[in-house]
Amino acid sequence: MAFFFCLALFLAALPPIFLFLPLIYTITGVCVLIGFLFSRHITIRRNRFSYKPSQLSKQVPNVPTPNTSSLPACYTLYVLGSGGHSAEMIETIKQSFRGGTNLHRRYVITSGDKSSAGMVHELECNIKDAFPDRRGGTFDVFEISRARAVHQPLYTAPLTCLISAAHAVHALTSEPSLRPAKTYGDQFKYPHVIVTNGPATGFIVGMIAHVLKMLCLVPPNGFKIVYTESWARSRTLSLTGKLFWWTGIAELFLVQHEPLAKKLPGALLFSTIAVPATRSPRRDK
Repeated sequence: MAFFFCLALFLAALPPIFLFLPLIYTITGVCVLIGFLFSRHITIRRNRFSYKPSQLSKQVPNVPTPNTSSLPACYTLYVLGSGGHSAEMIETIKQSFRGGTNLHRRYVITSGDKSSAGMVHELECNIKDAFPDRRGGTFDVFEISRARAVHQPLYTAPLTCLISAAHAVHALTSEPSLRPAKTYGDQFKYPHVIVTNGPATGFIVGMIAHVLKMLCLVPPNGFKIVYTESWARSRTLSLTGKLFWWTGIAELFLVQHEPLAKKLPGALLFSTIAVPATRSPRRDK
């Protein structure tokens, strides 16, 4: 009791300004942190690959993708959603895939998504048949919590998003067991490219990757985010697409229909890369 009594007398004897020092230090620290993160965000955006805002690049099926066989490592992380999102992502991989022993693919799926897991298994079986002797590279599947379930109340979404974000950190930073550091060094320590096409979990993974880069916790030349808007979106962006567009965290922002590309200065138009040409896009209102 004597200690607290002496402490009270000491505080009472201090000038009023000293009583607010902890609050002042806290506010100053928060302002410095916000300023640092904002500066890092601008720096990361300025250091990106640049292209003309009006550029519209047409890509048709069977056009060869860049040859990565000369690179020491090419580690790509794909974020799969459920149903249509996963089907589009699998189709994108099919149309753009080129084999190579230096490739590693990590598929991020949400817990309980057996459909996407089945699609990945079928795809990798086809790759193994087409590229035997590991000439198609290696892969693994990483399961994380869903950011927001279908029809989930919005007021519960922040909690599930935080849980998904914690799992996303592990998915982004855990070393592939098939590419251990003792054999490959740090070549496969972090994904070089992150590809997503619309699920809410994709934005969570992308945002966590961007935050890790802002905090200088990962190499600046890694975690290149490529967002492809769903093929079904011909005139308006999905909610995930709007989040990627507004925040500007994607290295490349791709759309698949010219009417939508004309509304988004800086977006790239790639035709028919995600789904077979036998389907027709819905008309967004």
